[in-house]
Amino acid sequence: MAKHDAARRFIQELIRTEKARLGLTFEDISDRLRRHGIRQTPTNLRTKLGRGDMGAQLFLTLVKVLEVEELALDKLRLAVVAREARSATRGRRRANK
Repeated sequence: MAKHDAARRFIQELIRTEKARLGLTFEDISDRLRRHGIRQTPTNLRTKLGRGDMGAQLFLTLVKVLEVEELALDKLRLAVVAREARSATRGRRRANK
């Protein structure tokens, strides 16, 4: 599993679910974002959703315009990448010396 696959899937599922719940098109979402000062074409939104990769500002504004009241972050299962885990362990060992 790649480092950020779980986060990408979480974002994709959340946005697709909420888009369907509200019966919105990407054009509708683009219009709603524009009202909040963010310009994204429907094509850009489709691409970013397909990748599951976007900046925090866009993600949070999407959450707002899709009227999401709660994020179930307990469903987000992030894997610890072995190299990062080893680096963190080394850092703790140095701090304890």
